Amino acid sequence: MSDQPINQHAPRDAVPTWTDVQWDAVSSPHRTQLLSVIDGVGRATIKELSEWTGRTGPSLYPHLEILEKAQFLTVEFETKKGRPYRVYCAGPALKWRSTAHGSADTGGRAIKLAVQLLNDVILRLRRWGKVREGTPIERGPRASAKLIAETTWLDDEQREELNRRVADLMAFVRQARAERRGARHTVTIYHFPDVTLRAVREHRQAKELGQG
Repeated sequence: MSDQPINQHAPRDAVPTWTDVQWDAVSSPHRTQLLSVIDGVGRATIKELSEWTGRTGPSLYPHLEILEKAQFLTVEFETKKGRPYRVYCAGPALKWRSTAHGSADTGGRAIKLAVQLLNDVILRLRRWGKVREGTPIERGPRASAKLIAETTWLDDEQREELNRRVADLMAFVRQARAERRGARHTVTIYHFPDVTLRAVREHRQAKELGQG
């Protein structure tokens, strides 16, 4: 799911923003998992989605219907051996902005969505670990997996520069996806302001006092 406009040169206002319909559609971890798969591969059959998610086809149909109504995916029909079958494709809402600039994140919906996406990454990483059969992750530039987690300090200028570099990296990732060379990989990039547990408690107490 991307927060980048379809046309990089189009005005920001020209790109649609999610409504409650889209937010309700991604409120389920099963649907965010389906979106991650479809956004990554572009198109998939129910058999492929079942294999990648570990869920049965009949259990996926209600979720796919909700995602279709929210325009996160579209359905195409193809014929194989004389029988039509559905192909689920990435829909336009995947390219829409999740929130308008300066708008409130009601109920922390963006954070909840990020947590669901990260939980899906955890499931994929564990699945990959089960088939490595004890082989350690290799080091160096040709390593098949990399994990870097750092705590740092960024001012506004540095954060903007980091976001520009992330955008460049994601452009490289999407180009690689279009070429489809080698094995399928999951790439996750996420940075956010760090908060201590003490800050959380103080924020909660302040809210309670304000409500009182």
